[in-house]
Amino acid sequence: MKTVVRYLTTFILISLLAACGAPATQAPDAADPGMELTAAEQWAKEQGVGPYTPETEDWAGIEAAAKEEGSVVVYANSSRFEKLLEDWNALYPDIALEGGDTDDVAVKMAAEQEAGNVVGDVWFNSDGHLLYGEAMPNQWIWWYTPPDVVMEDVTPERPFALARRSVDVIGYNSEVHPDGCPVSNWWQFTEPELKGKFYMEDPISDSSTTAKIALIVQHADQMAEAYQKFYGKDWKEDEAYGDDTPDAGYLYLKKLAHNQPGLQPGGDEVDAAFATLGMDPSVEPGYGWTGLSSYESTQEGELAMSPCYELEPVAGILKATYLGIANNSPHPNAAKLFIRFALTEEGFAPWNEFGAYPSVVGHAIAEGMPPRDEIKLWPSDDLFAYQNLSKIRDFWAVNLLTP
Repeated sequence: MKTVVRYLTTFILISLLAACGAPATQAPDAADPGMELTAAEQWAKEQGVGPYTPETEDWAGIEAAAKEEGSVVVYANSSRFEKLLEDWNALYPDIALEGGDTDDVAVKMAAEQEAGNVVGDVWFNSDGHLLYGEAMPNQWIWWYTPPDVVMEDVTPERPFALARRSVDVIGYNSEVHPDGCPVSNWWQFTEPELKGKFYMEDPISDSSTTAKIALIVQHADQMAEAYQKFYGKDWKEDEAYGDDTPDAGYLYLKKLAHNQPGLQPGGDEVDAAFATLGMDPSVEPGYGWTGLSSYESTQEGELAMSPCYELEPVAGILKATYLGIANNSPHPNAAKLFIRFALTEEGFAPWNEFGAYPSVVGHAIAEGMPPRDEIKLWPSDDLFAYQNLSKIRDFWAVNLLTP
């Protein structure tokens, strides 16, 4: 009963929060000369960010202005941020790099904007569904890509610079299954023999996990093809098909929820659930939706997680960490300088390990990391996730409560 109450309470709260969110929009063009600018747009124009980013920059002038500003405050969602300090201080000893690993970056920066007391200069964070769904349409965070940096994944519709791309995969216990991943299709995780044996973070309490499962809905056509391959019939012939499953993506989420997945509070707990060393080989340990970076712990003899690279329809997903500049940033030139630094190989170095890809064209990938085009991955679509977040999470919550 307590579980039911918890999910119903969360269900109601999430619905209310989603109803209050700003409408998601695409990146606006620079306003026509005759149009009156908002105060935020005027600031962006003066600072040369967002749609007013120039085609070239005077970096010597920006650095001189940044020295006058004296510091830059970066809100990041990674403890590895501290590893940037030495290189930054060597390059810019007169500009203090402050901030660092910060809880709830999106919430903190939104609160500062609403209060009119902006402290953080730079968004260095994932949570792209909140960046594109709330921060951008509210003109709280502006995009900025240095004109001399080339990134394939930055488009007019998705204009924010990407600090990196990280990979989540389905992992198996390679100690119990030394001959390789025993499953070949995502639909197997909905089968009775794997009931309670698929581990993941809880979408009810973690919106980034909801954004992950939103990709299953977005790629419903591929889920339908995978269903056909595994079962040899059309997905609409499944006994769970009904009015509540408009496509194969929703059908998959329904069946997975009914199969009682092992929901965990964090990534470490997901790995521990199925990939702890010394698990009983006579009992199926299960599978986990986890970061590919966990494979490094396997190589170091601390874990037994290996990726299922050959799964249909994909091996996993490609997540994004973004960079942006706060509206009314108190140190806008230093913020530009930091973003440029973060997009160098030195700036990417703390994260250039197994499980991550650089976003900048030409940067080297970590040793042993397979080339990006050799793994079938769904890239995150954070605007789609935001637009469908409430609907998908509500659907998931209802089906978790269904016997």
